[in-house]
Order: sequence, then structure tokens, then C-alpha cells
Amino acid sequence: MDGNKRTALYLVELPVERSGYELVEDDMAIVEIVIGVARGETGYEELAEWFEERLVRVDDS
Repeated sequence: MDGNKRTALYLVELPVERSGYELVEDDMAIVEIVIGVARGETGYEELAEWFEERLVRVDDS
């Protein structure tokens, strides 16, 4: 409601894209993980694993 979750997601996506990666996941799954983090239901290890499974190197060719 106040934008903190959107801001946090943007601050994650920005360095991901600048590093040559792309987050490959549907919008609802991203919303669910962000809300889980905000509620304290998703911890660091689980979040790191979630990202590792969904980050794909962008082909620059």
C-alpha cells in the first residue's frame, strides 16, 4: 500500500538487469514472494534459493 514492497523489488531488479541477468517468473509468483518476505514468512536462504532458480543470463548476441 505504501510502496515499500514495490521499491524493494525495483532495487533488486535494477542490479540484476545491470549484471546481465533476467528474472524469469510470472507476476503473481513475484508478488507472492515479495509479500512473503514482507510478512517475515520467507527468510534469506529461501529467498536466495528462489532467485537462483529464476535468474537467467541474458544472451547479448
